[in-house]
Amino acid sequence: MIKMAFLKLHIIALMAFFIVFANFALAQDIIKGKVSDAGTRQPLVGANVTVPGTQAGTTTDNGGYFTLAQTGKVDSLRISYIGYKSVTVKAAPLLTIFLEPSTNSLREAVITALGNQTTLLRSPVPVTVVTNDMLLRQSSTNAVDAIAHQPGITEITEGPGISKPEINGLGYNRVLTLFNGERQEDFQWGDEHGILIDPYAVYDVEIIRGAASLQYGANAIAGVVSFKPEPFAGNGTVQGSVLTEYQTNNGMIGNSEDIGGNNNGFVWDVRASNEEAHCYHDPKDGYVWGTAFNQSFVRGVIGIDKSWGYSHLSVSSLHREIEVPDGNRDSATGQFEFDIPQNGQLFPNKANFLSYYPNIAGYQVLDHDEVWWQNSINAGKGKFGLDIGYTQSHRQEIDTGTIAEYDITVHDVPYSFKYQVAGDSSGLKFTTGINGMYEFGENAPEPPAPYIRFSEIPNYNDFDIGGYAILEKDYKNLTLSGGLRYDMRDITGQSMYLANYNTSSQAIVQAGTPGAYQQYAAFSDVFTGVSGSIGASYQLPENNYVKINLAKSYRAPSVQELNSNAENAGANAYILGNINLKAEQGYEADIAYGNNGRDVSFEVDGFANYINNFIFSDRLSSKKGGDSILQDFPVFQFLSNTAIIAGVSAYFNIHPANTKWLEIDNGFTYIYSYMPNQTDSTDHVPLTPAPRLTTEVKFKLNDRHNSIFRGTYITFGQDKYWAQNNIYSELNTELPSYAYTLYNAGIGTNFINRKTGRQICSFFINCTNLTNLAYADHLSHNAYFLAYNAEPVTVTQQSQGIYNMGRNIGFKLVFPIGEYKVSDTGLYGGE
Repeated sequence: MIKMAFLKLHIIALMAFFIVFANFALAQDIIKGKVSDAGTRQPLVGANVTVPGTQAGTTTDNGGYFTLAQTGKVDSLRISYIGYKSVTVKAAPLLTIFLEPSTNSLREAVITALGNQTTLLRSPVPVTVVTNDMLLRQSSTNAVDAIAHQPGITEITEGPGISKPEINGLGYNRVLTLFNGERQEDFQWGDEHGILIDPYAVYDVEIIRGAASLQYGANAIAGVVSFKPEPFAGNGTVQGSVLTEYQTNNGMIGNSEDIGGNNNGFVWDVRASNEEAHCYHDPKDGYVWGTAFNQSFVRGVIGIDKSWGYSHLSVSSLHREIEVPDGNRDSATGQFEFDIPQNGQLFPNKANFLSYYPNIAGYQVLDHDEVWWQNSINAGKGKFGLDIGYTQSHRQEIDTGTIAEYDITVHDVPYSFKYQVAGDSSGLKFTTGINGMYEFGENAPEPPAPYIRFSEIPNYNDFDIGGYAILEKDYKNLTLSGGLRYDMRDITGQSMYLANYNTSSQAIVQAGTPGAYQQYAAFSDVFTGVSGSIGASYQLPENNYVKINLAKSYRAPSVQELNSNAENAGANAYILGNINLKAEQGYEADIAYGNNGRDVSFEVDGFANYINNFIFSDRLSSKKGGDSILQDFPVFQFLSNTAIIAGVSAYFNIHPANTKWLEIDNGFTYIYSYMPNQTDSTDHVPLTPAPRLTTEVKFKLNDRHNSIFRGTYITFGQDKYWAQNNIYSELNTELPSYAYTLYNAGIGTNFINRKTGRQICSFFINCTNLTNLAYADHLSHNAYFLAYNAEPVTVTQQSQGIYNMGRNIGFKLVFPIGEYKVSDTGLYGGE
């Protein structure tokens, strides 16, 4: 608490510095202009006008006009608008700009996740962009759930409140998650550890689908999910939004308020959000006990955007309480049962199921606080970037009463220093830098009797550092890209002794205490590895293009993989580490072919990934307990082997230029995994997702003159999942999953003020699992949770476990504040 109070004093001092500095702003360049459709000459409302290399910019008003006031000299502006080709123009006091329509302008979207700024079309590595419009139109329960239907992307779940991303069949510590560029290292090793990001704070997402350890280091061997917050307000404006939503299945109520401003480059933004949900319902189980959650979030940002660069300081705090199901049932009736009676009550009643307070035994309390300081300073044609942050993640898992049986705090200090340079005429881009993190975890002291404390991992220190260089060269139709990186991880774990092992008392004691048992031996290890990639993209005639990328990746083991030795009640397992694990070494090839046509666009991405020393959790034949309530958990130990993972992801979109009211989007994912020299029951990588085909048909209604509705649409869709029989079946570690098809529907519109043409609000309705199908997703851990009268039972067929959520209808309202504008081609700010 003292540390955090001291830290907050520094934050207040830094913010005061920003405010004072802003009052001494230098003389400004004032640029005015108008953005219009090149064909119709109609003004484009809500077009983005930005200064390349900075985070400064504005949007056009209802007449297509903009005013941009910038400190110092501005050489060029970039103008972009969904549905139109982006352009970069030389700066002048007065500009008239015409944009050409584009049938698939998303392919020209500028992306930054790969280090150098480039476009989707030119990126040699497969990248998916999830726009703000896509996020708003769907009903999801967390940030990962909102992106999990994109080609090549899946999610590992443990109820609606816990999701972890998978990219090309790989998850956990192999996928690096970022928010606003800051690493989210919030307990990524555990099954029941979800991503601690507020879904309402996410404006759009960039996903690297392939080895990305070149820029991001050891935890990006499968790819990167980069969640991005909403851009700052245009100069001279104060703008924001109020969002509220309700979902029928689990009664989820969500609210988020955001307000921000920009005064001559002095920028600020404040957001506050809240979510709460009771237990969800499925047609097989009824209400599923242990799936309620609530979450609150607050974030503030203050900074300066000028022609010399920018400096932003953000502070955020997230609090989540979430129940974790264990599938405990009465052996006679199959009814969900409390692990221990609650005030004499054996079974949850309807009031318990519909409670929004997840504080009955078997829940987690999570606190996640972040400070993140981002800086960029222009230097000629290049720029220096320096980012540093601090994250404190506190996890408490409470099984009985109110005292946590598992209580750990993880501290992270991520850092990044880089230099980037881009030649305007040469097409050459170069980025080099150093990044990494310092992390340490501390288990809480022993609680008072009669409570028991379990430590899933020892106290530890982890220092990661890596240096890299990336070079890209753009020709007229060809882009070449490549780079090298060297990483080092220095990880140290402390020893831990327990008294009276495997009884109702497990006090942590000093070494040498009579009868003491060493739960964790001290260890220290250093891992090093080289990453690299080389790739190219080529624009062929008639809107065709090809891409190829070869990558060498590296990942060092995590502390849990090296030195676990405790039960994990949230995963219904006893986990053992393996101190002899070596770093993973991956070799991946990606190749893509696509067409960005007038009426049809598609892309087919194939990949093959060969990983030496692939680390996975193997189920042993033994059982082990120690909890006074749930005994005899199955034991899992981390092992390594060679793994080969290959697959195809694709999209095929129909958007007839002469039939603008119709759009059909299709996405496909197929992944196959294999571990050589194994038996038939152990030759597939665990948690390989089932093949999937998603289809959505979107009807866009014409906007009538002087109508109160604009951008109205209706959608119908289906998600087809094939059976997954390629599994790690030994000891029922995985079960075959059945094929199923989900049907979805949605509608949305903007309400417009007829007199002013301004947006009043946006309204969305989205229904998932329209037919209320009973199904179990192959990547749902809940499908393996079963206990009878508090005794864990091995699930031997899918029907024994917990099923996924049934029909869910989501209602969402978004009210813009201030200068937010709506376009004729999209919803909520022109998306």
